[in-house]
Amino acid sequence: MRGVAELQDPIVCEQSAALPEDWDDLVLAAEGAEYTHTAHWLASARLHYPGAELVVLSVRREGRLVAGLAAVVRRVGRLRRLDSGLEGTTGGPLLHGDLDMMAQRRLFLDLVRRFQALRRGPLSALGMALNAGAEEAFGPLLAGERRWRRHDAPTAVVSLAGGIDDVEKNKLVMNKRNERNRGLRRGAEVFATRDPQWLEPYYRLYLQAARHWKVEPVPASFLRALLAGPGDGRGAGDVFFTCVKVGRQVIGGHVNLHLGDRVFAWNGVTDPEFARTHFPATLCFWGDMVEACRRGALWLDFGASGVASSLLTFKKYFGATMQQRGYYTSESDVLRLARWLRGRYANLGDRPSRWHDTVRRRS
Repeated sequence: MRGVAELQDPIVCEQSAALPEDWDDLVLAAEGAEYTHTAHWLASARLHYPGAELVVLSVRREGRLVAGLAAVVRRVGRLRRLDSGLEGTTGGPLLHGDLDMMAQRRLFLDLVRRFQALRRGPLSALGMALNAGAEEAFGPLLAGERRWRRHDAPTAVVSLAGGIDDVEKNKLVMNKRNERNRGLRRGAEVFATRDPQWLEPYYRLYLQAARHWKVEPVPASFLRALLAGPGDGRGAGDVFFTCVKVGRQVIGGHVNLHLGDRVFAWNGVTDPEFARTHFPATLCFWGDMVEACRRGALWLDFGASGVASSLLTFKKYFGATMQQRGYYTSESDVLRLARWLRGRYANLGDRPSRWHDTVRRRS
């Protein structure tokens, strides 16, 4: 198709509170799109986060959706947040793969500027997270956008290009293979499922960890809705749960988001009481890789490392390398100062740490 950058007419961008019916057509046509761009993820967030809304920017040419940006709108007290990229995931503009690079760059900046214009007043803030591909291609364009501030958001990824046999042989270090084998010999099981029955015991474990991390937990209904969604990993993506159990007791799990050649191990926790006996963290990562390879994915994204550098080291034992994402914020000076003060205050008290570092383990 003729590049949008060649058009003489101004870009017409529509704003709505609902996703267009052909949104997932754009997702599948946009290079580098991830599951968190899909209609099911966004619509589920709107339904299951209290008071949440959507704001959607869409660009059409001759009736065809060629670009768009969606954000989840939430209120925290008097603060109004608009996030394109939720709970450590990525978002940002979607750009149809048929567009030439000049057109993509033009539309990227246009969408970002229109998104920024939605921040109104001192108690309104925006967040936008770009995945590694988008950050490399379009992140430099934002260097001159003074209303946006960039924050490093690295993520740990494993290449699955050689399949699970290559991963086991060349990515997984010996001590992690040993931990996997010992955990399985001692009665642990690891499997991938979309059966929601396993989410309930997992979520109870997750709530304990969230309290320790001092974070607001993801709503249980959101996780259930994601797992119950359509898809088989080949269309507009789907979600699967890697479960580790001993008998009927769930001792760990990961909620994985799959679209195309990428799986994101997004929401996860393991029971620290079993850390040295059944190695549920190792089994979760191994189960993620097995299922991702079975689905034909080329990349497994383990996400950021959170509160502990030791978690990054743990991921490297599975062959993970770092890819650079960009997290961009647009907020008033008042909110920026308040966030800085909260950070200074937090540094005076107990800082969040790995749950595993504080819980007595079984011997």
